[in-house]
Amino acid sequence: MKFNKHLPEDVKEFLTEQLNEYIKVTPMSKRELRAVKEWVKDGHSVYENTSMSMYDGQIPVEFLTEWREEEYIRKQTKGMSSEETQKFAMNFYGWGDGDSDQLLQDQQDHCYRSHLPDTDEELPFS
Repeated sequence: MKFNKHLPEDVKEFLTEQLNEYIKVTPMSKRELRAVKEWVKDGHSVYENTSMSMYDGQIPVEFLTEWREEEYIRKQTKGMSSEETQKFAMNFYGWGDGDSDQLLQDQQDHCYRSHLPDTDEELPFS
């Protein structure tokens, strides 16, 4: 694989091995594979993402998971105004006012994940 950045050879080898292992165990479309490869070519791990999103326990969300969510939002909001798009995305991630359509609610039931800790949770830096 040809990398887009000047990376040390050992980093290139590590990222290539990681990508090959990830491809073996992760079902994905050709389009998704292309996106993952472009991400890795820029010197990123498949286990990182563009927005630094984390699961509970501070585990990074994989790039492909984040990419799929962003792609879903892009498809669902095609033709919407910027305000409608923002509202849809906020509701998708659970940050909206709850005024959303049934399609969004169904999708949240299927693939929702929390990005914020519970408000009652005591944080070590508070």
